[in-house]
Amino acid sequence: MPYLLLIFVTILSVKKIEDTEHFSKQVTDARQTFFGFPKTEHNKLSVVSVGCERCLPQYNLDRKSFPQHKFGLSSCEFTTCEFVFEGEGILTLNGKENHLNPGSIFMYGKGIPHQIKNSQGKPMLKYFIVCAGDHSLHTIEPSIKSNSGFFQIRSFGEIMELFELILSNATNDSQFRHSICSSLANALFFKICEKVNSLNKAGSRSQNTYNRVLQHMRNNYFHIKSMKQLAKEVNIDPAYLSRIFRRFHKETPYKFLIRLKMSHAASLLLKSDELVKSVAYEIGFQNQFHFSRCFKSVYGISPEKFIQERVYQQNHEQIQT
Repeated sequence: MPYLLLIFVTILSVKKIEDTEHFSKQVTDARQTFFGFPKTEHNKLSVVSVGCERCLPQYNLDRKSFPQHKFGLSSCEFTTCEFVFEGEGILTLNGKENHLNPGSIFMYGKGIPHQIKNSQGKPMLKYFIVCAGDHSLHTIEPSIKSNSGFFQIRSFGEIMELFELILSNATNDSQFRHSICSSLANALFFKICEKVNSLNKAGSRSQNTYNRVLQHMRNNYFHIKSMKQLAKEVNIDPAYLSRIFRRFHKETPYKFLIRLKMSHAASLLLKSDELVKSVAYEIGFQNQFHFSRCFKSVYGISPEKFIQERVYQQNHEQIQT
């Protein structure tokens, strides 16, 4: 089964004062969750923040260290991992310049200077996660040191899915959400370790095709209505499209398309007062019953129930404040 359970949600501010200083203002379409810094020093991995953001054309981040915190945890280890899904840019890490492209992964610890510049012609969409504590990243520390914390991988669908799974769990109304996200972050680092250790293997043509199709679907899922249409747009045979998706994504391209559409539908239902019928039409469903059935197949509840839970949570938060 795939890791991914895409949920597009509004920005969640767990600690309103701290997260305004933690996240960059040079981005748009941001999905960000700030859990907060650990109150005590410990060895167990702890997710501080996670997000996905599209860089504005003028994006230019130049930092001497990150994250910045004011809680006296001077000896606490922090690791930031960023993953470029689309677009281009330039990373300067430890004085070494690297070109950023889809599949670029880079990591840096507290006190490591770095500069990230966006390509104005091809703005980046990137994921990031900040973790505190001593964790599984040490299993690939030798590789990180030899590559200045920068890697370029070919097959990155699983990396995206793990980031999306962390993001979806980060917004759950559950007492276990932080523990779940921290465990998934550990899995993410091991998956990166696996990808890094296989960098010397030649990338196949089918992997490159899969990555190209993945990006096309991510950018154009709004108007794609069938696999025949998708295959024509990416200029490959429909049967071959199904084979490479089952090989690298462990599911059919149609199921992935539905989850992309339903994720966008969830974001509309979360941050607007649109009717279910309007949302269904906006993402290309003429039949509201078909839309509701697809939505429930992804989230386990109907769109109407999804809205009810959103309203309940908003009222509960208002009562607490």
